[in-house]
Amino acid sequence: MATYHQIIDAMPNAVILLDSHGVVDYCNDNAQSLLEHSLKGEVWRDLVATLFAPKADDWHEVSLKSGRRVRIDTSEVNEKPGQLIVLTDLTETRQLQQRISHLQRLSSMGKMVASLAHQIRTPLSAAILYAQNLSQGMISPVKQQRFSHKLLSRLHNLEQQVNDMLLFAKSGEKPVLEELTTQSLLTTVASNVESYATQHHVTINMPDEMNSAILKGNKTALTGALQNLINNAIDASQQGQEVLVKTHLESSHWCVSVIDAGAGIEKDKQSQIFTPFFTGKSNGTGLGLAVVQTVLRAHNGRIDWESEPGKGSRFTLSIPVHSFQEPSLEEVRYG
Repeated sequence: MATYHQIIDAMPNAVILLDSHGVVDYCNDNAQSLLEHSLKGEVWRDLVATLFAPKADDWHEVSLKSGRRVRIDTSEVNEKPGQLIVLTDLTETRQLQQRISHLQRLSSMGKMVASLAHQIRTPLSAAILYAQNLSQGMISPVKQQRFSHKLLSRLHNLEQQVNDMLLFAKSGEKPVLEELTTQSLLTTVASNVESYATQHHVTINMPDEMNSAILKGNKTALTGALQNLINNAIDASQQGQEVLVKTHLESSHWCVSVIDAGAGIEKDKQSQIFTPFFTGKSNGTGLGLAVVQTVLRAHNGRIDWESEPGKGSRFTLSIPVHSFQEPSLEEVRYG
């Protein structure tokens, strides 16, 4: 056992050895220093209540009341009944990651500001022109309708660009977490994209959630990410085509796929689709997929995709499930 203690003392992590009753039998100096508390002879459960302060955004780490963040790993002890607890201090690592993320966002924001005038000038100038035409009293009802439609289209385009920029600017921030059902997420997105789909004469086939689950995340960010994918699919589709939204559960993740039979992505552009400000659309910001990727990373999720020029694309978001609920069996159509 003396050799065992020597090994624990030599470890760079904070290491605590519990006996069969959950009482601290031994710990190294790193554990004393990290937890800033006398540990020997203390009940581990009481120490957790006293020293730990779990937060909603801890994910797989735990916050201490001192403000530090640690990862906890446990294992059984072979030599006698008990448990070995290893605490890894991730505070400096997370702070460094936050600083790097902040600098990256500042750099991207600089590019965003530089491109803002160019991105907004064209639809804004067109909107002003159509508004001026509408202000003329002597135009026919047919022209009024045409100018009104074009004005609304340009304003929707401006709104989408501003929404993309705001979501991209905020996507690197620590997400505000709340519990939300996948059904409510799909319902919100379906409502948001309905008019855009109708305007482009595209049908959105969105099944009522067959794999209903509860997520823990930022509803605004997740809604924006999924909405971006569906809007992209609508843009890629021809009039009369259908965009299919499918969901399934895979291990501990809820997966939602957006499938279109549109133009697909050209081979020479596929490696750049997640690059901020890269776009193949004349009226795009180049932020949509960059936002989606950043939001998914912030939620410990991922985005998978495949595309074939001339045949369409499939994008799938995979998001960790917080808990499950009973499924429903209906299907609704929007478009």
